[in-house]
Amino acid sequence: MRVVVAVDQSDPTFKLVHAVTRLYRPTELTLVHAVDHGLAQYPAMGPTGRGIVPEELRPFLDSGRQFLEQAAQSVPSELNLTVKQVCELGNAARVIINTAQMEAADLIVTGARALSSEEIEFGVGSVSHRIASYAPCSTLVVKHVPEQIRRVLVPINGIDDAAEIQRWLLAHPFRDPVEMTVLHVVPTLEAYRQDGSLAHHDRFHENLYEDSVSWGQNLVDNIAVKLSEASAPADGCYKAHGRVSSGNPAEVIIEESAQQDLVMVGSHGFQSVARFMYGSVTQKVLHRAPVPVLVIG
Repeated sequence: MRVVVAVDQSDPTFKLVHAVTRLYRPTELTLVHAVDHGLAQYPAMGPTGRGIVPEELRPFLDSGRQFLEQAAQSVPSELNLTVKQVCELGNAARVIINTAQMEAADLIVTGARALSSEEIEFGVGSVSHRIASYAPCSTLVVKHVPEQIRRVLVPINGIDDAAEIQRWLLAHPFRDPVEMTVLHVVPTLEAYRQDGSLAHHDRFHENLYEDSVSWGQNLVDNIAVKLSEASAPADGCYKAHGRVSSGNPAEVIIEESAQQDLVMVGSHGFQSVARFMYGSVTQKVLHRAPVPVLVIG
């Protein structure tokens, strides 16, 4: 597995490396540090101008390279990883995404800062948000690294999500046994019941809700079987089970994530510019879940 790790002053490199090596056995690690100081003054700079460094920016670039070298030295030698270093001038998200493309990475690992309610509401994301939105591969966003990763929450909206996650597990199985909870959330009927004009349709919506719960239970049960088969090693120690809940999907997933070590979400249907647009469930989970979030891309 080829992994790109986004390195900056606020996230200890070892924390990010520790998170990914608890999940997988990467073979190649590329540490990326972007230097973005006043680049708006140099609109002509881009991929064709990477070798041209304005004199006033050279100290920032030299400092970034020194910081990156220190970060590389913090990677434990016992991991036996091939470690590369990339330090470039430019927008952080763009540099990281371009590096992932050049390295044909399977996974980008980045830290995350907490967003304000206004930022979440209006989709004004952090670097991690922009990376997850446009990454050419899967993205692991790390806030806190659990002592061990044994419980994985897999929210599913439909069969496309399941197929995407199943493909990832076949290509990149977890290094240690995990128990996966496949969760499908059915929205509640409160919105209908609060509107008096819809009262006479209440029974219809109750039937629809009951059908949705039944359909969801069949969905997660079938997916749990497939995920167990997809991720099971020779000793068959992986487990997956399905569960259906009701409520606001984002709120339910965030609440459930507090009892888990990792949230694993598919990106099917979000592959356009609007992948993490305003109000999306994935966006809210990405920024509010207290555990690492793996976005399968």
